[in-house]
Amino acid sequence: MNDMDFATFQSIYGPWAAPDPAGAAALLAGAPFRWWVAGGWALDAFTGVSRFHEDIDVVVLRRDLPAIREFFAGRHLWTAHAGAIRPLLPEWELEEEREQLWLRDDAYSPWLLDVLLTPDDGERLLFKRDHAIGLPLERAGWERDGVRYLAPELALLYKARMMREKDEHDFAAAEPGLTTAARSWLRESIERHLPGHGWLQRL
Repeated sequence: MNDMDFATFQSIYGPWAAPDPAGAAALLAGAPFRWWVAGGWALDAFTGVSRFHEDIDVVVLRRDLPAIREFFAGRHLWTAHAGAIRPLLPEWELEEEREQLWLRDDAYSPWLLDVLLTPDDGERLLFKRDHAIGLPLERAGWERDGVRYLAPELALLYKARMMREKDEHDFAAAEPGLTTAARSWLRESIERHLPGHGWLQRL
């Protein structure tokens, strides 16, 4: 979601009734593709520190888009790009720059999932803004109680550019629990992507 307040956002794009991670896992049960709950929910699970969430982000590999479309064929998938949303119709080939999908049951229902299409090279999940930055797929996530979560260092890297109040909250909660390897990877990735970033002194 963008930086407008949640009420204004919903008044423009329609209501959200996002599930919690367990609910997202239920929606994705049996999916023939990899997925990870990302964003603030992933960091909540990592830290045990909870806050309010407007939606829920789920990361999937862009190469799995055909399987994603088939799996959700009975529901509505829309693309969200540059402030506009558009239905992802069966005959539409999705342009490379479009990397965000919203899911709902039908036109009369609220939005459920924010699905983020993410590149990979077969071995690493790649940072979409700089493919020189990546994390091995086996390290890209972790699982608890049947829910797959994005690794905290990846979740924080995506938040580093935005630096909203909630992003600073999530960093402050997660930073003390990062492993040495995760801390080193995040520091090197931010140094490359956002040199001089304020989090670097705390890593």
